[in-house]
Amino acid sequence: MPDENPLPSSWFEPGAPPLEVDFGCHRGTFLLGMAERYPGVNFLGMEKQAARVEKCLKKIRRRGLTNALAVQGEGAGALLAWLPERSASILHVSFPDPWPKRRHASRRLVTKEFLQATARVLAMDGVLRLMTDDSAYFSEMKTLLAEGWEEVPWADGIERPLTAFEKTFLELGQRPNCCAVRPVSPR
Repeated sequence: MPDENPLPSSWFEPGAPPLEVDFGCHRGTFLLGMAERYPGVNFLGMEKQAARVEKCLKKIRRRGLTNALAVQGEGAGALLAWLPERSASILHVSFPDPWPKRRHASRRLVTKEFLQATARVLAMDGVLRLMTDDSAYFSEMKTLLAEGWEEVPWADGIERPLTAFEKTFLELGQRPNCCAVRPVSPR
C-alpha cells in the first residue's frame, strides 16, 4: 500500500455523509451501482489487484462520480491503514475467495483479525454484510461471529444492485448465504 492515504479528508470530517466500504470490489459493479443510486453516501472500494482498482477508477471518472473511490488493499491491514476508527457505516464483503484447501485456509479474508479491524472501523451501529456461495466458509464465518457480534436483518429496506457474482449464482438458481451483523462488544 502507498504511504499516503488517498482518501479525501473531507470524508471523515464532522457532518460528512455516511461511508460504505465494498471490500473486494472486484470490477466495481456493486460499488458503482451504489454510488450512482445513493449520491448522498460516500463509497469506498478496496481491492487486492491493482489492475482492477485502475479499471474501477476509470469507470468512476467516466461516470463523474464524486462519491466513489477505489484503493488497493487487502485484509485487516487495509482497513486499519485507510480508515479511521468508527468511520464506516456499512462494510460489504461479497463472495470472498473461500480458499477451500486446508493448507490455504489461512489466506481467507474473514478471520478473527479481520473482524477485530472491522469492529474498530465500523461506526456505532455500523453493520458488516457478508455474502458467499461457499457453505463451509459461511459456517466458519458464523462460528467466528458467534462471539462479540449480533445478527441484524439482512433485508433493511435499502435497494442494492447485485454484485457480478451474485447475479451469476442467481441465474444458476443458487441463493448465496448471507448475514448482516454488528459488533456488540466494547471497541
